[in-house]
Amino acid sequence: MRLDLSLSEQEGGSMPICAECCTADAVIEDLDVDPPRPWCLGCATALVAAGDPVINYRALTASAADYSRTLTARSTATLPFG
Repeated sequence: MRLDLSLSEQEGGSMPICAECCTADAVIEDLDVDPPRPWCLGCATALVAAGDPVINYRALTASAADYSRTLTARSTATLPFG
């Protein structure tokens, strides 16, 4: 039996907000900083374009797949495994 203690948005939980723009829901969390920093897709994509992508990240939503595709297409950095 698996116990899931996370709250869905329907149950009153909320997604973290992007630490950069403070307006959009975060799609990834940068694990290379303490505490981990949440990023929305737009701000994270801007980092890729600037040459400073978030490499060590945790996906927070299904939109993180869009970030992964952007990272693969526009960066020479190695993607995380796992």
